[in-house]
Amino acid sequence: MPTLRRRRGAPAPFSPVSTFALLALLSAGVARAQDASEPPASAAADSPATETPHSQVPAGGGGPAPAGGIVPPVLLAQPEAVYPPEAVAAGIEGAVKLLLTLDAEGRVSRAEVVEGLGHGLDEAAVRALENARFSPALQDGNPVPCQFEFIHHFVRGPSPEVAPPAEDAAQGTADAPVAEEAAPSPEAAEPPAGFTSVVRGKSTEARALVRGSESVDVVELEKAHERAEDLAEVLTRASAVQVQRTGGLGSRTQLSLGGLSGDQVRVLIDGVPIEYSPYVYGLGSVPVSLIRQLEVFNGVVPVRLATDALGGAIHLRSDLASPETGASLSLQGGSFGSYRGTGRLTWRANAHVFMRAAGFHDRARNDYRITVPVDDPTTGRVSPRALRRNHDAYRGTGGDLEVGFESLPGIDRLVLNAYLGRYDKEVPHDQFMVQPYGAVTSAQESWGLGLRYAVSPHERLKVLAIAGYNARVGELLDVTECLYDWYGTCRATRARAGEIGATPLENTQTRTTLFGRVRLLGSLFDVEDMEVSLGVDDSDRSGENAYLTRLQQEDPLRVPLALTSSFGGVSHRQVLWGGKLENTAFLKGYLQRFASGTRQEAAEVRWAGGFGDTVRFSLTRGLLLKASYERTTRMPRVDELFGDGGLLVESADLVPESSHNANLGVEVLPIVTPVGRFGATAVAGVRDVENLIQLFPGDATQAYENVDHARSYTAHAGLDWASPGDWVGLNGTVTWLNFRNLAQEGQFSRFHGDRIPNMPWLQASATARFQVSRLLSSADALGLEWTTRFVESFYRSWESAGRGGDKERVPTQVLHFAALTYRTRFDRRAFSFSFNLQNLTDAPAYDIVGVQKPGRAFSARATVDL
Repeated sequence: MPTLRRRRGAPAPFSPVSTFALLALLSAGVARAQDASEPPASAAADSPATETPHSQVPAGGGGPAPAGGIVPPVLLAQPEAVYPPEAVAAGIEGAVKLLLTLDAEGRVSRAEVVEGLGHGLDEAAVRALENARFSPALQDGNPVPCQFEFIHHFVRGPSPEVAPPAEDAAQGTADAPVAEEAAPSPEAAEPPAGFTSVVRGKSTEARALVRGSESVDVVELEKAHERAEDLAEVLTRASAVQVQRTGGLGSRTQLSLGGLSGDQVRVLIDGVPIEYSPYVYGLGSVPVSLIRQLEVFNGVVPVRLATDALGGAIHLRSDLASPETGASLSLQGGSFGSYRGTGRLTWRANAHVFMRAAGFHDRARNDYRITVPVDDPTTGRVSPRALRRNHDAYRGTGGDLEVGFESLPGIDRLVLNAYLGRYDKEVPHDQFMVQPYGAVTSAQESWGLGLRYAVSPHERLKVLAIAGYNARVGELLDVTECLYDWYGTCRATRARAGEIGATPLENTQTRTTLFGRVRLLGSLFDVEDMEVSLGVDDSDRSGENAYLTRLQQEDPLRVPLALTSSFGGVSHRQVLWGGKLENTAFLKGYLQRFASGTRQEAAEVRWAGGFGDTVRFSLTRGLLLKASYERTTRMPRVDELFGDGGLLVESADLVPESSHNANLGVEVLPIVTPVGRFGATAVAGVRDVENLIQLFPGDATQAYENVDHARSYTAHAGLDWASPGDWVGLNGTVTWLNFRNLAQEGQFSRFHGDRIPNMPWLQASATARFQVSRLLSSADALGLEWTTRFVESFYRSWESAGRGGDKERVPTQVLHFAALTYRTRFDRRAFSFSFNLQNLTDAPAYDIVGVQKPGRAFSARATVDL
């Protein structure tokens, strides 16, 4: 029979006396009950088939106040938790430890998992306790807020004193293993109660990842949903990802991890490459309110993602929350004509059927002020002038509709979805922001169908499958004969149309892809300790430059291209020494076939293998050591090989790039102390790359080329602190990169030892948060956040090229951001309002080859959750 375990923890220190007195009282209670808290082995062995969750409640509630005038809170209503079918099938039982924050009325304002079990048990515990009611903690007879740890036991079978209802005992099934307990005595303070609450499973997912052996940064987006910011800003501030942008909303975004960028760092959304989604325009087009969590894998990519990324992967998760009937709407407006709207609607028909719809619309003028060299038409002199950015408007629209089925015969989960996304963007200038454009435009469209299926045909096997069809259409139009200036005025005409090059562009490209992913999760010696992952993408590309077609000239875009990429991987996880050591070894295989021409005159097949290992060792409960290594290969993409017929030119002689990736890190999981909650992380890595595929911009176009050897050393550190009660919070990150060219032969050998150009090598970010609760109601909060970002100066080109004072470099930047957010809740409805100031000092901001980003900007956001 499981015995009761007393909680421990510390109240929020609204006064030093109450803080330390209540901490000592609660800690002493745990010390006396710790040895008796584990359920005896006979409890599980002798119990019936019905699974029963047990909450651990402190005994002795309602007694006289102890010395010092401190009375701890007492649970007034026994929370009812549903034993998840996944955990039932796997035979998982044990304790989930949560950190509960109570207000002065005894209501749970925050429930956070401290030590979890996974398999849905953590979510079940959070669901049961978020709306539980306690008697308030008392200091000298006055109610005060507090924090403490609460332990919830899940045991496959009721305690001997409590018999399950007859109908539950008769069924003995895992579909609804909820047991009601008889009313205990008043002294136990455990009257039965049933209630509903909001599930916040993302916290559980985040903790499971962080506690695993993978080198991963997990960024939760609950706070970001309330602020007027995008995913690129969140990534830059909270992880080791370096984000470079060519302008404002809708501009091209380049991500890098350890110096590796482009397709070397894969971006996926719910296990599918982002290009097979409505957000084909990239990470900057993804509405932050539709994403629950970001997972940043540094260098070593897990088998389950089924991709050949070289430098790491960024996984966007939107599927963490269980579908429940509700709706949300977010509207944002700001400087430079920027507007963003996002909506989501979910309908739960019954326990087995649900529907979800999501949509977004963005638009921006991007007419912020820039400083560029302008020639005087009268004198011919060139001098820098401040003016409004011209011809940089952006518009994006898209939506997703899905129908889902759950817990049916032969189906754990089946989801069908259809989506559409369309983006239109004006191109304002060339790669170096030297030549202005006045009529160049681009567009991207993506639509498709998808299917997700999950089934557990055996208690030791789980199958997850994804399949879909995607069609993408890209357009680039450059047909004007005008010669535009920075003011958008046509000053002269050219002999031949086209602003980018010598040939007009009326390019249209169409790509169609059939893709599939299958994951097999097996239990050999432990739960889901074996995984097999398979993936295939079969794509065709066709296109046309209508201008060349009309002139009956040769058009390289009309040559059809086909590319098939396959992935296979297997991994095995071992947990030893009572969970202190976790080790995952894996093997990977890559196969690529590309062909060009109607009869596939030029076809080539490439294959490669990879392997690696990740290790996690727990020195203490909250101190983890991690190490990982992978030998990996990445195949060139179609655009890298054959260009896009416009700005990107052909590089058909590219060869696959490969790398030795290694990481070593230490993680301090959040530790609750009398002065707040602390967490820290530090990781160092090396990437030794052969045949590095690097994008090099030219005067008007750009091309990918192989650098035969390059190596990067990276270091990233982060620190986070939150005061008791979350009144104040501080966090900071710093990222250092030493990425150098080590080519011994070829055109880049003359730059041997130079840093890879146009790549920041040192950047840091610090954020201070302040929050005041219960201003106008018992469920509201007002928060102020200040962020400062630092980026050290870096060269646009090779370090050894040119002479000292003549070298082009991006200057050192120090940028400041502020956000004021108010949120409140009425019943199940939540409202938030946010006001953001970006680049408060209006400092010059740059990212890629010196292209200027917006200066001081204001934005406001309103969000409603129903």
